[in-house]
Amino acid sequence: MARAIGWMTSLGLLACARPQAVAVPAPAPLVVVAATPPAPAPASPLAPVIVAANAITIAVAPDPTYIERTDGAQLVNCDLVVRNTSAVAFTLSELEVSVFDRTGALVFRKFVSGNGVSPAITTVPTRELAPATQALILNPLHTFPRDLDLAKLRFTVTYEATAGTQQLTATTEVAPRTFVGKARLALPLRDRLIAWSGHDFLSHHRRWDYVDPRIAGLGFDSNAARYSYDLIPVDARGDMRNGDAAINASWFGFGRPVFAPAAGTIVAVTSDRPDDRQFDMAGLKTDLLVVYGNHIVVEHAPGELSMLAHLKQHSVKVKVGDRVRAGQELAAIGASGSSLMPHLHYQLQTTANGHAQGLPAYFHEFVKHGGSAPRVLARGHVDTGEIVESRAKR
Repeated sequence: MARAIGWMTSLGLLACARPQAVAVPAPAPLVVVAATPPAPAPASPLAPVIVAANAITIAVAPDPTYIERTDGAQLVNCDLVVRNTSAVAFTLSELEVSVFDRTGALVFRKFVSGNGVSPAITTVPTRELAPATQALILNPLHTFPRDLDLAKLRFTVTYEATAGTQQLTATTEVAPRTFVGKARLALPLRDRLIAWSGHDFLSHHRRWDYVDPRIAGLGFDSNAARYSYDLIPVDARGDMRNGDAAINASWFGFGRPVFAPAAGTIVAVTSDRPDDRQFDMAGLKTDLLVVYGNHIVVEHAPGELSMLAHLKQHSVKVKVGDRVRAGQELAAIGASGSSLMPHLHYQLQTTANGHAQGLPAYFHEFVKHGGSAPRVLARGHVDTGEIVESRAKR
């Protein structure tokens, strides 16, 4: 239309001028440009799916849950199994624990949330909860004052829809117990040793996610190593080896004797695995204990058994059915099974199979090295990194 209007305007100007013989150019052809239709408005986004308020549930594991007493605190070493029964993905935004004493009074509360520049909630690795799945939260709220009455713990999780605004909360409660073992345990090594890896919150023993499909798919459904130790003999300077770490003989502990931590009956023995720091993944289909390599299980009382693992090939001196006394020599430290280096893996557990639950282990008559002078304990807890030495009579 712009060209047509321009032509009409030119013709009008000519009409106002004095008439004279002028050659009038032929008008330019009229061109009509069709208007482009407007783009359709974007479709309105679908309204977010609203799920039932109870679509997310939590439960404490294991059952029972125990209180472990250390030199300066109480630990509740448990996990939270979270299930999402909806078709919507959710993300963990807050986790809280409330503690109630025997009268029912609230005496302690602690939480991790998304608050701050580097939020504490980001330390929880399993925050994303996909639709129709479950996940294991390794409870980060595990340490309490030593004198606090832990009659009841209430855990509350808050989740937010990953692609929406809905917020859900779920709550569960547990009454943790103090574990009283029947066996009087001694350290299973006589050497000066380091607890290279215990079961603190950062240890690999503690961070065993048996709900992860990769682990559960192998047949695991518990954490028998929840209270376990990797024990390595050291010299007077605290060194663990002298020489190439890849050579078993470089480690001071390789071949050192292993002793029964308490009296009991031998209920499981394996002694033929090589000290090659490996295990057969295919073997897990028939026996979950292959990860331990050569091992001995001693039953001290019903539901209370010691696992001594990664023993040296052909070093086992006992057989199933033998009755052993406390302090009796059983085998030698090796590097069989899932072992990074020669060491003794020790744990107290509920059964002799791969579905056991771990139990807190307190040792008697030992020394903790460090500080101004060695400290002798009649009974106590050993933590990751501590250098200790047995004083138990054999």
